[in-house]
Amino acid sequence: MRVLVIGTNRVCHDRLRDQGHEMVLFVPRGRARREDAVGPYSHVVILDDEAGTDLWAETAEVLHRRYPFDAVAAYNEHTYPIVRAVSERLGIPTTVDVELFHRVLDKARMRRILDEHAIPSCRFVRARGRRAVLEAVEEIGLPCMVKPVDTEGSVGVSRIDTAQDIEAALRRVGPYHIERGVVVEEFLAGDEFSVEALSTGGRHRIIAVTRKFTDPLTFVSRGHVIPAPLTTDEHAAVTAYVTRVLDAFGFHDCPSHTEVMLTEHGPRIIEMHNRMGGDAIMDLVHLSTGVDMYDLVARQSIGEDIGLLLPDDITHERSAAAWYAAPSGPPTLTLLEVQGVDHARDLPHVRAVTLLKEPGSPQPTVRHNFDRSGRVLAVGDSPEAALHHARTATGMLRFVYGSTSTNT
Repeated sequence: MRVLVIGTNRVCHDRLRDQGHEMVLFVPRGRARREDAVGPYSHVVILDDEAGTDLWAETAEVLHRRYPFDAVAAYNEHTYPIVRAVSERLGIPTTVDVELFHRVLDKARMRRILDEHAIPSCRFVRARGRRAVLEAVEEIGLPCMVKPVDTEGSVGVSRIDTAQDIEAALRRVGPYHIERGVVVEEFLAGDEFSVEALSTGGRHRIIAVTRKFTDPLTFVSRGHVIPAPLTTDEHAAVTAYVTRVLDAFGFHDCPSHTEVMLTEHGPRIIEMHNRMGGDAIMDLVHLSTGVDMYDLVARQSIGEDIGLLLPDDITHERSAAAWYAAPSGPPTLTLLEVQGVDHARDLPHVRAVTLLKEPGSPQPTVRHNFDRSGRVLAVGDSPEAALHHARTATGMLRFVYGSTSTNT
C-alpha cells in the first residue's frame, strides 16, 4: 500500500515500513528533522508552518496524479484538519475523525458534552478577555484551574489558590490565550491517571492505566508508571468511567488517551485525546504488557481491522516507569554538556536514557512539557520499584550550563 503520512510520531512510520508499505512524508518545517531525508520515505515534502490546509491538499494532489496514494494517515492532532482536506480532495480513505477531534479538543465543549450525558465532571466557565476571566474565577471559586481551551502539553495551564495568586497565574496563562478564550474549572483534588485504550468499531479495549506525576505549580509532567498502583475497585471505577466517556463522545477505530483525577467522589475527567498518549507512555505499555501500540495504531490508521490482533487478556509482565529531568533557569545560559549519561544507561533496570536538549541549546525556564531536558525509562518488579529505578537514574544526569562567552 502507498501511504501518505502527515506529521510526526515516526515510530508509527517505522512500523508501516516494517509492514511493507511505501510512504511519502508531509511535514511542517518546524517539525522536520534532518534524518527524514534518509528515513523510510520515498519522498519528503516540507511546507511552511503557516501553510494552509488548501496548500497541503493541492500539493498532495500533484503527487497523487503521478503516484496515486491508497490512504492518508496521521498520528498527532495538529495535522488532523490537513488530513481531512487531503482525504476529501484526493478521494482516498483515512481513519481520522475530525469531528471527534473537535469535540475533545475544545475543553469547554468537552465539559458540555459530559453534562449532556450526565457523566460526572466539574463546574466550569468559558471566558474571553481579562475581565471575563476574573469574573469566571469569582464564580467558580478558589482553588480553581485556568486552561487555554485547545492546547496540550500543559501549555498555559495555571492554578489559582488564593486571591494573591491571580495575577501571577494569569501571566503564566498569557495574554494570547486569555484573549482567545480559556476555561476556568474547579480544582479537582486527588491522584492523576491516564487510560490508554483502543477503539475498534464501537468496542473499547482498555490497554493500560498509567499513574501520572506532575509539578504542582506548572503541571508539567515529571513521570509515569504502568501499571498504576490501584486497588481492584479503583481500577474498575476508573476504567468503567472512561469507557462511558468514550461511548458518549463516539470514539471508534482509533486510540485514545484520557486523563482523569481520582477524587474522593470518584474519577473525574481532566482532558482526552483521539490519539495515543505521548511522553513515552506507549513505550511503557510495551515494556509492561508486551502490547505494541505503535504497531496496532499504524495498522489501524490505514484501515486494517486490529480487533483479532489484541490478546484476550492483557496482563502486566512487569512494571515500567518514565522519569524526566527538568532543570530550570535563565535562558541566557547555554547547555555545555550532560554528565552521567553512560553511568545511568549502565544501571541494570534502565531501558533507555534520552536527552531532550542538546549541548548548545539555551537553558529552559520550565513552563510546559516541551521544556524538559531528559528522560529515563526503567522497569521493576512493582510500580514502586520501577519508579525508584527511573528516578535514581535520572538523578545521575547532570546538565552543565554556563555562558558561551566563558567557553571560548
